Amino acid sequence: MDNSAIAGAFFADRPASGVDLRLFGRFAGSWELDCTEYEPDGTTSVRRGEWHFGYALGGHATTDVWILPGVEHGVSVRFPDPGAGPGVWRSTWVGPGRRRTHTFRAAAEGTEIVLDGGDLRWTFSDITADAFRWRNEARQPDGTWVVQQTFEVWRRR
Repeated sequence: MDNSAIAGAFFADRPASGVDLRLFGRFAGSWELDCTEYEPDGTTSVRRGEWHFGYALGGHATTDVWILPGVEHGVSVRFPDPGAGPGVWRSTWVGPGRRRTHTFRAAAEGTEIVLDGGDLRWTFSDITADAFRWRNEARQPDGTWVVQQTFEVWRRR
């Protein structure tokens, strides 16, 4: 099977003219990560993974793939949606390893990027040119948030 036609149709070298993809476009490139998973019993496990960001769909979106070997290969497609409000993005994540999909509205909140999925919240924080943190939180029945995963992420050299 030749996947080059699919890859050529999906990936883009840069944002399309007039499309502002800087919110997530700043992450374009390859990254290493340490993923800490927090279990309900208080135990944690840490796995090394990787995360790759780029442009897609004619330069109208960003995409990324994160890989936790033996656990998950997840993919996101994100795009700005000015009709949903100033600075609002739409984001969909698909994780076939754990058979999950999630949709979010995303926006900058101060120095962070917050993806709101209702009962799920993903946050990019401490963002620099070469590192950032990512947090996955789930809303509990009482309205509080519990951390499920954190990533410490650094740019691959």
